[in-house]
Amino acid sequence: MKKITLLFLFCLTVNFWSYSQCTNPVYQWPNATVTIGATPGLQTIATNNWPQNEFSVIDGLVPGNMYTVTASPAAYITVTTDGTTVVTHGLASVSFTASTTGITVYWTADAACNDGGQVDTLTQIECTSCTCTATAAPVLENPTPSDGNMMVPIVPDGADLLITPFEWEDNGDPSDSYTLSLGITPAGNDIGTLDPATNGNGIIYTWTENTTYYWFVTGTNCQGTTTSPVWSFTTAACNETTAPTCGNLLLPADNDPDVGTVEATNGTREVNLSWEVVPGALAYNITFDGNDLGSTADTDIDIFGLDYDTQYTWSVSPINCFGQATGCATRTFTTEQDPNLSISEFDIKALSVYPNPVKDVLNVKTDLALESIEVFNILGKNVLTVSGNQISDNSINLSALNNGVYFVNIFAEGNKETIKVIKE
Repeated sequence: MKKITLLFLFCLTVNFWSYSQCTNPVYQWPNATVTIGATPGLQTIATNNWPQNEFSVIDGLVPGNMYTVTASPAAYITVTTDGTTVVTHGLASVSFTASTTGITVYWTADAACNDGGQVDTLTQIECTSCTCTATAAPVLENPTPSDGNMMVPIVPDGADLLITPFEWEDNGDPSDSYTLSLGITPAGNDIGTLDPATNGNGIIYTWTENTTYYWFVTGTNCQGTTTSPVWSFTTAACNETTAPTCGNLLLPADNDPDVGTVEATNGTREVNLSWEVVPGALAYNITFDGNDLGSTADTDIDIFGLDYDTQYTWSVSPINCFGQATGCATRTFTTEQDPNLSISEFDIKALSVYPNPVKDVLNVKTDLALESIEVFNILGKNVLTVSGNQISDNSINLSALNNGVYFVNIFAEGNKETIKVIKE
């Protein structure tokens, strides 16, 4: 009877091994989720996984794309969607079509789920169906603040301190994403790294006067990753003893009932706001229709995303290194009536976004196939563009954007819809 029982158990064990569901979560390595890009070419999961039932958590896959996972020296690979549901398995290399944005991969010595030695194993993943339109890696240069600048002002932003903008030129094939690293040592990264970073945004930090800071940018596209030189700047001392005066608003005129608009690049209506230069002002904080748009060094801005025959309010508060003007006048204007009584470019019932307001991930609800999504701030600057194979589960991540009002252009099956979104 013992022999029968043991034989029965042995058969069960062999049957279990034959399916190679090696999903025993012994140790996660790397010990943080590995995010990959929707680009062709091998992307490293780790250089030193061990085939000892270690597992790796990977994010950033695009459902519908095909992927290949490899291990060298050869280890046995088990790919799961959730840590237990097996997608595929095999020795050294496996391929599959992604059904989720995230996977968990287990590394063992063999199909029997045995532990191997402490062998550093290079583990990689490749999107084999992704296409690449770039012909070269990014080229990152010409920074703002300029390299070596000794007089970079610190701008009060409410209770915060702001340096703006952090900007650079991308003169190769444009990057799909950026990270920005900042430090007070020549390494340029001891304060931390913004991942992702947006070209042209300011950075709020506990900046100190007369201090040299170092920073660099890393850009990635489907041809590779480029890291800029380490740039430096020194913050200026503040010699002001009072905040600036308010200054005069110019156009539109106060209570103008018929302000003409022009068509913006995203198809909405656009109006220019302008005001006088205030002596000593480093920047001007803009409030539009109850929304704080942040500050600009310019004395005019284009506001877009406006509607016909609608009343709006706005004000401008000059800022110097001491602080921001208070009690500045608010103006009101009304846009012109729609001369054509135009209708939406396509039925808005076919498309919506949620949640709105949004904190991080914005979801697009539609039966149409999404082609691309563009995000503009209310000043008309494109702060994010996501193309088809980068749109995961009909959603985009807005967590890197500052709080405020944005306009989202959604392109789907040859149509376009623009939706106003509030980022909290």
